[in-house]
Amino acid sequence: MQHIVVNDEQARIIRQSSGSVEIRDASGRHLGYIAQGFTDEDIALARQRLASSEPRYTTEQVLDHLRSLDES
Repeated sequence: MQHIVVNDEQARIIRQSSGSVEIRDASGRHLGYIAQGFTDEDIALARQRLASSEPRYTTEQVLDHLRSLDES
C-alpha cells in the first residue's frame, strides 16, 4: 500500500477533526477524504438499513452486474 507522510500541522488537523477531512492539492483540486472512524449517525444508519427488508447484494453480485453492463 502506498502512503503519504503529512507534516505536524496536517497531522494535528486530522487528529482533531470530528469528521472527514477533505484533501486537496496545491491548485485546489479535490483528491479525496480522510475518514475519522464511524460517527453515531453512521452507526444509526447502518442499524436502520440492517433492520430493513431491502434486498442486499454481495460485492461479487454487484461486480457481476457491472461487468454485464459492459457486455451490452
